[in-house]
Amino acid sequence: MHHLEIFRFLDHLHPLTVEARSDLETLLQSQETDKNDYLLREGDRAHYIYWLQEGVVRVFYSQDGNEYNKTFFVPGMFPTPITALLSDSPSQLSFQALTPAQLVRFSYRKFRSMFDKHRCLESLMLRIMEIQWIKKERHDIRMVMNDATTNYLTFREEYPDLEHLIPQYHIASYLGITPIQLSRIRAKLAQGV
Repeated sequence: MHHLEIFRFLDHLHPLTVEARSDLETLLQSQETDKNDYLLREGDRAHYIYWLQEGVVRVFYSQDGNEYNKTFFVPGMFPTPITALLSDSPSQLSFQALTPAQLVRFSYRKFRSMFDKHRCLESLMLRIMEIQWIKKERHDIRMVMNDATTNYLTFREEYPDLEHLIPQYHIASYLGITPIQLSRIRAKLAQGV
């Protein structure tokens, strides 16, 4: 198996010992998904940590027959149902590939069982959790505090080129506005208003 890319990424987050890297390598599985495939559906039990190598994954929840996008994952991110994994409960969110995607996944239970032997893996997990938490909290505060135009501009900064890869209605859902409102915002910005 060739998982050089994920190890380069993980080493950047937190250095791993040669032994930890070797043991972790035994858990890694490559996974390819087609456009619109699910990594996990709402109500499913979560077993894996995913790392996205190529593609785009959206996270959404359903309410009253409607889907609401919570966030997007792009290469180098972990489209993983952290709450469901940590609490060993069914996921309240769905994870769906919006494009064909290549991922690396590994069993959370087996990964966790290595913490005593390899403290650097526990530190790595903590680092991943910190990054996810900060990102989520900043996003939640911003969505409440800012207007839709500001949030759209922030979306474009955080996810460069993503709006050319996925349908506009997914972006509108993420911003909490209608596709028509998004079209108006984009038109105003294009005119420099």
